[in-house]
Amino acid sequence: MLGINFRKLAAYGLGIWISAIFLDSLRFKFAGHETPRHIFETLRDWSGIGLFYPAGPWIIGLAELTAALLVLGIPLVVMLTTRKPGHAALSQSLGGLLAMGVMSGAIVFHLFTPLGIETPTAWADGQPTEWSPALFIAACITWVAGLMVVVLRGGEALRTLKG
Repeated sequence: MLGINFRKLAAYGLGIWISAIFLDSLRFKFAGHETPRHIFETLRDWSGIGLFYPAGPWIIGLAELTAALLVLGIPLVVMLTTRKPGHAALSQSLGGLLAMGVMSGAIVFHLFTPLGIETPTAWADGQPTEWSPALFIAACITWVAGLMVVVLRGGEALRTLKG
C-alpha cells in the first residue's frame, strides 16, 4: 500500500466541508444579513427568549468558527508543526462533536418551531422574495459530516486522552 491513511484523509475531506459551510455563514451572521436576522427573530418571537436576537447570530457564529478551527485549522497546524496525529485526531473529534451540537440545534429549530424547513434566501426592500430548504439540507449534511469525523477519528482521540 502507499501508506495513505484513508480514515484521516476522509476526516480532512469532511473537515473541509464543515469548515466551508461554517466559515461561509459567518459573513451573514456577523454582518447582520436579513436571513440570520429572520431566523433568530423568528426564534425569539416564538420562544420569548430575547437572547435569540441580536446575540444569537454572534453566539452561533463563534461556535461555528470554533468548530471549523477544531475540525480543520488546528489539525493542519498540528500535523505541519508537531506531527502528533493523536492531537490532530482529538481536535478533529472535538470539532466534529461541536459541529453536531450546532447542527442539532439548527435541525430541531427548523423542524419543531415556526421557522420551518424553508427559509428566505433572497430579499428585496427588507422582504423575502425567495424561500429554500437549502439551509436545512446543509445542516443535515453537516451534522452527518460531524458524526463521520467523530467515527473516523474518535478512537485515536480516546487513545490519546488515555495516554
